[in-house]
Amino acid sequence: MDSAKPRFGIIISMFPELHETFILRELVALEKRGLQFDIYSLQYPRDPITIDDAIRLSTERTTYAKLISASSLLAFAKTLFTKPLKTLSAMGSVVWQGRKRPKDVVKNLAILPLTLQFYQLGTARGIKHWHGHWANVPTTACWYLHKIYGDSWSAAIHGEDIFSPNQFLSHKLDAAAFSVVCSGYFCNHLQTELGLHRPADVHLNYHGLDPRVMLRSTERSFNARAKDQAIKLVSIGRLVPTKGHDVLIRACALLKSQYDLKFELQLIGSGPIDEELKTLAQTQNVSEEVVFRGGLAFEDVLSTLEQADMFCLAPRLIPGHPPDGIPNVIAEAMALRVPVVSTRVSAIPELLETGKTGQLVEVDDVEGFAKAIAELANDELLAKSISDAGFKKVGRLFDQQKNIDELIALFERYVPGKVI
Repeated sequence: MDSAKPRFGIIISMFPELHETFILRELVALEKRGLQFDIYSLQYPRDPITIDDAIRLSTERTTYAKLISASSLLAFAKTLFTKPLKTLSAMGSVVWQGRKRPKDVVKNLAILPLTLQFYQLGTARGIKHWHGHWANVPTTACWYLHKIYGDSWSAAIHGEDIFSPNQFLSHKLDAAAFSVVCSGYFCNHLQTELGLHRPADVHLNYHGLDPRVMLRSTERSFNARAKDQAIKLVSIGRLVPTKGHDVLIRACALLKSQYDLKFELQLIGSGPIDEELKTLAQTQNVSEEVVFRGGLAFEDVLSTLEQADMFCLAPRLIPGHPPDGIPNVIAEAMALRVPVVSTRVSAIPELLETGKTGQLVEVDDVEGFAKAIAELANDELLAKSISDAGFKKVGRLFDQQKNIDELIALFERYVPGKVI
């Protein structure tokens, strides 16, 4: 192997992105371990950057550029002149492989000039390997650089768009040196359902939890609730149909009418069905018990979780909507020793096992969800057992240091040169 230490180009659709803090944490951890990399963002940030590490990385390590500019068009013209056959062949593959998804073809062709501009900037910086986050256009950008210039690349897949018919994704992953994916459920799907030529080169690599959660978790113990106190329920997630907040609200109505259970549900998040859910709470006669908190800062989210007796989330899969893998909020609640009730969907059973590390309910089972909450509310020994076991399991699977070690080991195995 080449003894030269390679520099990596990390391609992301948008850096930083508020709901992708797991990518930020991974990059900070890789930086601390000595990995040399630059970030190439295909879009400018949409929201104000408020996290210190994100501000630093966006300023010191990230390149931004317009999708279409004189520089990107010049890079495209230069590449078309120097490597006409490979460039046209790559464009033809995009059209052919994506022929059943014309909108994706347009997106994938549109990023080519910017990708080639990033290549010119990256090679000047000594980049030898490209790493794309998500299954969509960032991996297309890396694939372009492999097809046209022969650069090695790898993919980090986080669940977006892997379950919809996508022939181009399998074509791209076959060309990658390796891929990592953030849950066993997603990993199994990629290995068995896409017809990959090298399924063994798709690897499971869980995300690490935010260090602020782990710091708090070491100081936590199970919350014992006084018998006469209302149980404090918390749910966190965007107010969208896939999160199943409607199921939880209907279950709360049963807690009130059938189980005579005193409770308060704090629902943290914002989204397009906000008013719809508030109306549902009124019609279900739980508007006084269900408190809509809106979006909160992360520290406020953690403080709310620490005061909770139970965390509840009822995700469902809806065709055409991005699927949940393992929602970070479930892992965070478990790390803070808060018992969790959720649905048997996607990768959630990798964390929750009914009666042991959590309570699992079938999707859209309102009565089952209410029963699971009531059982935990009325059985303190069960709640404490789940709290302790859940804390241990999430600490084992979401150990940031261990997962970064695994990722670096994959880079060492597949990328020429000593990585760190």
